[in-house]
Amino acid sequence: MSFVYPWVLYFLPLLLVFFSVKKSSKIEQVFSKEVLEKLQFGSSNGKNLKFYLLVLSFMLMIIALSRPVILDEKKEVSQKSFNFIIALDISKSMDANDIFPTRLAFAKKAIYEIMDKVSEANIALIAYANDAFLVSPFSNDFKSIKFLLSNLDSNSLSSKGTQILSALKATNRIFKSSKDNKKVILLVSDGADGKDLKKIKEYIQKNSITLHVLSIGTKKGTTLKNFDGSLIKDKNENIVISKRDDSLIKVLNTGAYLSSSGELDKLDWLVEQIKKSANLKDIKIVKIEGAKELFYYPLVLSLFFIFLAFNSLKIPFLALLFFTQIDGRAGILDFVDIYKANKSYEKLEYKEAEKGFAKIDNKNAKYNQANALYKQKKYKKALKIYDSISGFSKDMEHKRLHNIGNTYANLGKIDEAIKSYQEALKFKDDKDTKENLRYVKKIKKKEQEQKKQNKKGNQKPKKKKKKKKQKSPNGKNENKNKKKQKKKEEKKAQESPKKEQKKISEAEAKKWDKRMNKKKFKTKPMTLKKGEKNEIYW
Repeated sequence: MSFVYPWVLYFLPLLLVFFSVKKSSKIEQVFSKEVLEKLQFGSSNGKNLKFYLLVLSFMLMIIALSRPVILDEKKEVSQKSFNFIIALDISKSMDANDIFPTRLAFAKKAIYEIMDKVSEANIALIAYANDAFLVSPFSNDFKSIKFLLSNLDSNSLSSKGTQILSALKATNRIFKSSKDNKKVILLVSDGADGKDLKKIKEYIQKNSITLHVLSIGTKKGTTLKNFDGSLIKDKNENIVISKRDDSLIKVLNTGAYLSSSGELDKLDWLVEQIKKSANLKDIKIVKIEGAKELFYYPLVLSLFFIFLAFNSLKIPFLALLFFTQIDGRAGILDFVDIYKANKSYEKLEYKEAEKGFAKIDNKNAKYNQANALYKQKKYKKALKIYDSISGFSKDMEHKRLHNIGNTYANLGKIDEAIKSYQEALKFKDDKDTKENLRYVKKIKKKEQEQKKQNKKGNQKPKKKKKKKKQKSPNGKNENKNKKKQKKKEEKKAQESPKKEQKKISEAEAKKWDKRMNKKKFKTKPMTLKKGEKNEIYW
């Protein structure tokens, strides 16, 4: 056993002062009469039990403040470390929103995840547009690097354009200060627009730089906006459309290339390629595994002795006092209600689970209660409870917002569901949330199309004016139109051209008669069957 703050133990000799003062007549100068009455009580033995309890409690409190711990043996662990540089493109094109929320914000998320996967590495961070500058030198303090990274935006550099050569030159200068044989850089950008590819390739080869690329954006691309919200245009007043450019893949020799249009599933592969190409170094680290804290044992005993020293209550009454404190007992026995509620939820008994979680007053129980209501399709009640919860961690806040989006979707409030899913994605890049967001957006598109069709259908055609029927002078309606139509039809039938009959001469007619008289018919006419048409086929 050892002490984290051993210097606190030097206060223990001060307890001897209490004994010396108690024996002398100066005790009345230290304590008032009211305190002495509580500390002392007359007895035939002459012993002052309360006084010794108080001294013992102070001694235990000093030991607790010194923080006693049981430490395991110290071990030297050899760990492999390596250096590499991350160069982030912060040009204006990285503000494009073809990837949610923007290319730059998505690039930052990707870098955060890469840092989490290479905890043993030393990383330097460069930001570049037309020029490059060093954000952080080689460091393993990822918290500081992430903080600096979070404050970078397209306004950090006044120069316009994208010059990858400037980032490579800055990389070469940084690696000169280190003793690394291999210079490894990860370039995070939306592309080089096909510019300076030959120069980039020559510079990489001359300076022995291993270039890895994480290309971000979509092939379709999107428009860019100025500070005032207007669209950016070129010299010819044409609207600029920024697309992901994959031409950098042509300049790579041994480095890896990964393009992303909103997903980070293959980051593990990219990290492995970076580790393979880096210069690995063995570093010895001293680690102390598992320290068991013991301070709460003397602290609890100290508080118990102080309570006994200043109270003349008997133990049976203390037990009664414990059971009469309903609020404290309820807090202690919360785990019973939690256990029962969880079991009911697992058994799909959502009503009982809801009642069990409602008894417990904390945010986790409220979240579970809302889930139980959601399972019962009581979406409005579930939504109220989801909205009332605050103070969650990032992971739990993502789950809460995701469930709120599901609830809105079931209530038919598509716009609110979209907003909730988008807020959830800010806390965590989750596949299920993305799929739900895409599905809800499709529903919204269908609704908009239906509304357009309904508007077209509601436009009534102009009414044609009906012709007034002519009345005879006697007041009776005459069907002149009908008669006219019948006459026209009869005329058409009469005027329709008749089939032209072939005209033959008398000599040809006589010849035809002779042929027909000589010819004998071998077939006989067929008899009709019942149900057949009145036709005879030869």
